[in-house]
Amino acid sequence: MNRKEETLLREFLRDNLIKPVIKQQKEEKRVRQWVRSLIKEAQNTQTLEKLFEAKDMANPHPNTGINKLRDALRKGKPSIKTKFQQLTTAVEQRESFTSHFLNAMVSLFDELDALSAQGKEAEEIDTSAVVDTAEIEAPPADVSSDEMGADIESGLDDLENLEESLLESILNEIDIEVEDDEEVDVVSDDIESENEKITNKTQVQKDFDKKNDDDEKRKDFGAGIEGDMTGRNQAFDAFNLVQSYFSDAYLDLNDPQDQEMFKKWGLYNMKLLLDKYEQELALNPEQPNIENPS
Repeated sequence: MNRKEETLLREFLRDNLIKPVIKQQKEEKRVRQWVRSLIKEAQNTQTLEKLFEAKDMANPHPNTGINKLRDALRKGKPSIKTKFQQLTTAVEQRESFTSHFLNAMVSLFDELDALSAQGKEAEEIDTSAVVDTAEIEAPPADVSSDEMGADIESGLDDLENLEESLLESILNEIDIEVEDDEEVDVVSDDIESENEKITNKTQVQKDFDKKNDDDEKRKDFGAGIEGDMTGRNQAFDAFNLVQSYFSDAYLDLNDPQDQEMFKKWGLYNMKLLLDKYEQELALNPEQPNIENPS
């Protein structure tokens, strides 16, 4: 074998055998690191949840409605804060977010009351009234807003980013599964043809169709409420993320006093939270302009 042939053989082995093996090893290493990070996040989440549950069990409130409210706020707060504090272009966006979100919460409780009412149809109760969010006040009760605020804020800051990242990853997985379900074989030729059209759509077309569908839902969500459209859209997304936390907890309650405490203190503390998030943005100083010394 001459030198030229030896050189060609070395290049062939390097490009077709050695490099692929090295690349595969690097990819396996990255996958292992990613899996380890997911396991660590899950362990941290479970540990923190157990700590919060232990705290609530060790120091429960005398009213069951307040205990259920604490749990719902603990679950929903990270998503609400993230969506709210992404609105940094103008204060009008956050004001619109607050108006739309609080009105959605009021409508949610009205609708739940209507659906749960004995001997009544849901349509008999008007759930479309727009609420003046400035008029939401603390209900007269034997629990202070300071006590509720302390319970809501205690120990949650370390969990917020973690919960949000896990939530986004879960939602992405759900979206993928839904898209896969759309491609399932069916008997009807007409449905097969329709599914084929959907399958052949580009991702941009799918995103465009989804955006049009969401726009209609957002119009219904913001009906009768003035305000910036970006803030409305962000409130719509945030409300959809946390709605089940509050509706599930509220429907678990059967005692009228528990329901009243959950509803009124829930609205009041939600307003306090949004005001707090606004103050955090206002107090966030701008970074100084530091020039490159080189």
